[in-house]
Amino acid sequence: MRTALLLLLFLLLRPALGQDRILLMNGQELRGRVIGQSTLEVRYLETHKGSLLERREPTEGVFSVIDSLGQEKVWYFHDPSFGNELTIEQMRWYIKGEQDARIGYKPRVPVWGGFLVGAGLVIAMDLEVNALLLPPVYAGLMAWPRVHVTPGSVRDPLMEGDEYYAMGYSAVGRPKRVVNSLLSTTAGVVVGLLVRQLIINPNQTP
Repeated sequence: MRTALLLLLFLLLRPALGQDRILLMNGQELRGRVIGQSTLEVRYLETHKGSLLERREPTEGVFSVIDSLGQEKVWYFHDPSFGNELTIEQMRWYIKGEQDARIGYKPRVPVWGGFLVGAGLVIAMDLEVNALLLPPVYAGLMAWPRVHVTPGSVRDPLMEGDEYYAMGYSAVGRPKRVVNSLLSTTAGVVVGLLVRQLIINPNQTP
């Protein structure tokens, strides 16, 4: 009953209201109308395919809530005993790094490298079943190198060179590089197998 009343109120006031923003610790941003906040969860209404749905987000994963007027309620707190090592401002920079990496980080060299490694080794060494090991091995190796910021992906020049921004950028960029490398190496293995089976092997002299 209470939810139905909230939905009705939201529909009546919707033309005059903007959207609230919920900034998560992983850099993602949710938009909707916040209808409740507590130390346990943030509840908000989200429009989905013309319908209003009530969503809930655990507060421990929320950095802050910014209402339609720009007022911010920060839920993150600095307390090393809880694992929150960074101060509020340091975490802001960290989150900006996460956001920029999610939008603009492009691991082109590792991705193309994975494709060439997959296709090249399969063709050169005539790998078959063993070729299945190439994608996870190559992707695992890509978890080690330093993440370099993709030129042009830093939206605020003042953030460039900041260690906490770099930490956030790396936190998102590294798994993104690993996953993309896994996919590209798999594609390379498939191409290599097709080349061996359809072109090289049939033309070999018995």
